[in-house]
Amino acid sequence: MLKNFEGVLYRTPFLFIRYLYDMSLERAKNLVQLFNNEEYDDEIEPYFNTILNFFNFLKKYNVLDEIELSAIPSDEFDEELFGYLSDNGLLNYLHYDSVPDEFKNYYLLHGLEYNYEDTIKFITNDLLTDIEIRDDGFYLYLTDREELSNFFCSNSRDTSPEDVAKKVFSEDPFDWYSNDSIKPYEVLDELDDANIDRLKNYIYKEIGNKPMDLEDYDSDFFDFLSEEQGTPGSFMITSEDLADLVKNNDAMKELFKDELSDLGGDIANTYSNAESDSYESEIYDLVMNGLDEFFEGKFDTVSKEVKKYGNNVTMYIDYIKIRNFPNDIKKFLENRKGGVYSDSFLEYFGSYTDLMKELTYQDEVDCIDFRIPDYADWSLTKKYFNEIITDYI
Repeated sequence: MLKNFEGVLYRTPFLFIRYLYDMSLERAKNLVQLFNNEEYDDEIEPYFNTILNFFNFLKKYNVLDEIELSAIPSDEFDEELFGYLSDNGLLNYLHYDSVPDEFKNYYLLHGLEYNYEDTIKFITNDLLTDIEIRDDGFYLYLTDREELSNFFCSNSRDTSPEDVAKKVFSEDPFDWYSNDSIKPYEVLDELDDANIDRLKNYIYKEIGNKPMDLEDYDSDFFDFLSEEQGTPGSFMITSEDLADLVKNNDAMKELFKDELSDLGGDIANTYSNAESDSYESEIYDLVMNGLDEFFEGKFDTVSKEVKKYGNNVTMYIDYIKIRNFPNDIKKFLENRKGGVYSDSFLEYFGSYTDLMKELTYQDEVDCIDFRIPDYADWSLTKKYFNEIITDYI
């Protein structure tokens, strides 16, 4: 049976249907061209009503993947369209710069889920400039270690953890703790047995078995020695007296002011230095242990030869491994889906350090916090004191 259509006779219904399909395919391709020429609003939308109707028409004729996604009008983007593009595998053909602002973070989250390698490389190469990808993870490139202070809490206290971290990472020397009120005779009981023996030997070498005028001293200890030795008005310190002498604060106080004044100064300075070292060590541990919340391991310092003023110069660059870089990025993007302000986008910050500073400021991530000690740790001070004092006794 012949079928007449537009003056053409078709011998079978199949040929007629084929004709209609070919005409529709040609029409679909023409519409793709119009769309790619950014004529959707004038030439396409009036006939299809919605962009999804239009895309479904193109999909029916297998030409949906021929459209230029950058030609999608920004006012047509919504979550439904974004999901449609995702379901049909078209987001891989869409470039970040072509995505309307309110969908940029959706786009990156989709990429991290379905095209991780390319998306993470794009983020670290084009959006955040202080990240290096290595086989074992992500490393933060530091122009200065003080950058790491951004991860610490800055609060209303006179000295904040951020302030302390800046001082720790600074190359400038800083006096962490100072105690000018140390009295040498008051810290002798901090000496261990070996150093007590050294002290006794030092005292005996300096003033042992030498007659000393009793009028120059007020301590009852020396009166007792004079009486015991049967030498009115004088006394001597014998080897048998040393154990009791070093335990007697009044007697040692007088000796440190006179015959043993140099030793007294050395003991006071040594204990002060031990306190300072103890306090600094505790502060350093608080800062470095705090970094474990965001980073792994120690600094990796890499040397690099660069040209400076025409000469080869060796620079040393610090890297540190980031603990949860992809998760940190996802947290930022998730909390800013649909954002249109400049600080909603990774490129606004340009670096992982500044990005994390924003997240901690907005309380989306906990900053590193710790209690700053008021005094030096006693046990550590004692340890350092006994190590250092051997240089003087």
